[in-house]
Amino acid sequence: MALKILYEDKDIVVVVKPRGVLSQSSSSFEEDMVSLLKKHLGRDGYIGVIHRLDKPVYGIMVYGKNKKATDILCSDLKKKNIGKIYEALVEGLPSKDTGRLTDFIKKENNNISRIADKNTKDAKEAILEYKVAETKHSELGDITRLRINLLTGRHHQIRLQCAAHGFPLFGDYKYNKRLVKEKSEYDKVLTLAAVELSFNHPKTGENMNFKIDADF
Repeated sequence: MALKILYEDKDIVVVVKPRGVLSQSSSSFEEDMVSLLKKHLGRDGYIGVIHRLDKPVYGIMVYGKNKKATDILCSDLKKKNIGKIYEALVEGLPSKDTGRLTDFIKKENNNISRIADKNTKDAKEAILEYKVAETKHSELGDITRLRINLLTGRHHQIRLQCAAHGFPLFGDYKYNKRLVKEKSEYDKVLTLAAVELSFNHPKTGENMNFKIDADF
């Protein structure tokens, strides 16, 4: 698989992760971004994982090419100094054109998460902001394109919160209840893409901004 590299220097590499590829190495024999990047860099290349995208999600990712750069970016991520904008195609229409969703999410053992009471053990606060970019009408009803500013990075956060608030993603076989009964032309892929990424360069401090178009 050919890598789509948006930027690379001695400290970082910014790439577009395709759908169906894991963000990091796993115990399976599936292809993953870390392995692909190590092939690109050479046998002794260092690749540090800073953030993750779900396997079926397409979008921009940054990896560290040395431990120092990786540690700095991981620290910035924890401090919420890395900006992440997503686009999603959802069923229905939110009650407001812009809004903030705040929930508590608990990750279960079967690679699924659920909305939980804030006092539930291991439940973590999940916050995102959304803006309606476009709405169309179809035989399924309203189809809405959302721009989402992800303020926390919880497991399956966007997918779960959108579904829980009444506008599930097309192609989401974990959280879109309609897909248990039927499919549509929009259900071939999960309609979620990480379209913008911004951060300060770990060495120079320069503000880095990257954008791509959603492919749905």
